[in-house]
Amino acid sequence: MELIEELRIARLNKPPTNGKVAFLKNIDQIKIALDQGYTAVDVWRVLHTNGEIKINYNQFALYVRRFIRGCDQ
Repeated sequence: MELIEELRIARLNKPPTNGKVAFLKNIDQIKIALDQGYTAVDVWRVLHTNGEIKINYNQFALYVRRFIRGCDQ
């Protein structure tokens, strides 16, 4: 099987993660934690460990910038 075909099949079999939905569901708690001085990586680590957010830290940090800090990069 060719690489492209294997990648296509892998993409079709991958369940959707809905990372943005999980982030927005927790956005109020995330804002409070950041306002109280906790770092984004600490907030992500707790949410990720608890299974509430399954996205990687880089995506979490992007959502923090976009939805909380108001910086759309």
